[in-house]
Amino acid sequence: GVAQILLGLLLWIGRAGNLVTPHMVNGFLIVALLWVFAILALIAGAGVPLVVFALAWGLALPAFGLAHAAVLPGPWHWAIRVAHLLMGFVALGMSDRLASAILRRTA
Repeated sequence: GVAQILLGLLLWIGRAGNLVTPHMVNGFLIVALLWVFAILALIAGAGVPLVVFALAWGLALPAFGLAHAAVLPGPWHWAIRVAHLLMGFVALGMSDRLASAILRRTA
């Protein structure tokens, strides 16, 4: 997660234009792990709403990430970048919450 945030911030300030692909690959890995945690949490007996939200968020985040370059171009594009960053933070937090639920249920 930290590497993803750093890559994103470097892209945001224009210092890493050649790192878009690693940022995307890392983002897809984060989403894949979010889904793995969601499925494991479901198997462990965690709440279904939490799992459904994590699975839906895992669909929304890459969709928004792939489309965000075209959304609100111009001087207000920073708002889209902030939204994408916040969505990433939510995904990381959701992964942590799911992992905690798995550990609680299996302990």
